[in-house]
Amino acid sequence: MHKIILKKPAKRFLKKLDKYEQKRIINKLKELKQNPQLGKPLIGKLSGLWSLRVGKYRALYQILENELIILILNIGHRKKIYDNIL
Repeated sequence: MHKIILKKPAKRFLKKLDKYEQKRIINKLKELKQNPQLGKPLIGKLSGLWSLRVGKYRALYQILENELIILILNIGHRKKIYDNIL
């Protein structure tokens, strides 16, 4: 099983959400521990990253197989999340 690590931008966004949305995202991240490829692999400039859909939100993450870690880089609204990731 993989370990989930949230980077600061992901934590900050999660704290801004209401409890219901927080719980939905956290539950989906728990599923990710069991199946890291649950999301969709990204292409182009974002190659190597994955996107996990949770309603109107997306969690962008990287799988570090050697360390069994899933690094959640950011969480945000689907329209804005890809704008400033790189």
